[in-house]
Amino acid sequence: MDEILRDIDFAFPYLDDILIASKDEANHERHLCTVFERLREHGVVINTAKSIFGVPEVEFLGFMVSAEGTRPIKEKVSAILNFPLPKTVRELRRYLGMLNFYRRFIPNAAQVQTPLHLLLMGENVKPSTLITWKPKLEQCFAESKASLANASLLAHPDPTAEWAIATDVSDTAVGAVLQQKNDSGWIPLAFFSKKLNTAQRKYSPYDRELLAMYEAIKYFKFMIESRSFILFTDHKPIILAFNNNSRNLSPR
Repeated sequence: MDEILRDIDFAFPYLDDILIASKDEANHERHLCTVFERLREHGVVINTAKSIFGVPEVEFLGFMVSAEGTRPIKEKVSAILNFPLPKTVRELRRYLGMLNFYRRFIPNAAQVQTPLHLLLMGENVKPSTLITWKPKLEQCFAESKASLANASLLAHPDPTAEWAIATDVSDTAVGAVLQQKNDSGWIPLAFFSKKLNTAQRKYSPYDRELLAMYEAIKYFKFMIESRSFILFTDHKPIILAFNNNSRNLSPR
């Protein structure tokens, strides 16, 4: 921190978003005093009108952060839940953009939203193109809202806890959850999902399960690098493959 503050005059016109979290009130007061002293030493002035002190939770970067974890902001969730049925492609893109800001809170987001994203594809699709809503599509739109309404609280990562990635796959998408274990069991840290392309949908169940593992590890790699973790799958042949001769497996 000293090196950063020493270079502030040269690199930054101002320093934004200082977030201080502590285990209890006594520690928090001590942490605040330490930070204030460092800022004073380097001539950094705090705008108290934009500051919040001593609260159990705080809105930060579009999320509500507390000791329990991170969750979507209620007001933004309400805006999405109250979003009217889009009439044009432009309105649908706006809705999906709002919804996917909270994608990591939503299990199997890609599978739920696939029919909606298909409405955005095609050579003749323009922002002003009108959407013809059929009962199944309207049901999909309602399910996408429900998925956000039921979004999970994501815990803060604990480097001392046991971690695991659980993967799942359907005919149209792959998904996974990064989770950690505490006294109450496995709790989610983040969700991942991705739509399968045309070629991937033709993969065998075995290859799709492998693809789900590969994509999940690639997505979470910055969190799981240099640490041990468990990989859960519900496809038993994947486990048996470790005991088979690699020459008997597909090149993929």
